[in-house]
Amino acid sequence: MRRLLCLIIILLAFADANAQFSRKKQKKLKSMPIDEAIIPKDKDVLDPDTLRFEFHAQRVGLPLDTSSNLDLYYKIYEWLGTPYRYGGNSKRGIDCSAFTNVLYESVYKKTLERDSRSIFKQTIVIPKSELREGDLVFFRIRRGGVSHVGVYLGDNKFVHASTQRGVIISDLNEGYYRRYYYKSGRIVK
Repeated sequence: MRRLLCLIIILLAFADANAQFSRKKQKKLKSMPIDEAIIPKDKDVLDPDTLRFEFHAQRVGLPLDTSSNLDLYYKIYEWLGTPYRYGGNSKRGIDCSAFTNVLYESVYKKTLERDSRSIFKQTIVIPKSELREGDLVFFRIRRGGVSHVGVYLGDNKFVHASTQRGVIISDLNEGYYRRYYYKSGRIVK
């Protein structure tokens, strides 16, 4: 009888400890953004030998492989969903030219001008058919010249800070972007 009582006490203590551990883990997961709860934001996410890499490739909607600029995609992954804010340059809100600058400074170690028109002047114009990953795509949404910029990723996809949806990946073939597409450019210096 004594052994049975000791066994019950040990089992109850173990169950209580396990429940406390589980509550702490749930609390930590609830405080994380959903994407971090599913996939931690670390360099491992872009390791081509993991399932997380496959998930990330599906999330950004591009076929990624070992020849892709993984630093670029990691930085994009960090910023996806950040809201748009005119003149903003932080995770609380960012505009298209500041986002392009974030990518270029962290991935290519190049500093660009602060507005899309000035960035356009820093590029050499290239045909749309010659776009490569990291090239810039420019749009004339309002009269008076270039008013929007994004970074080309491949397969007609580009990443940018959209006024309506924040940092997103879009397709150049979408009606809106096809209508307002202006030119493509490559940073040479």
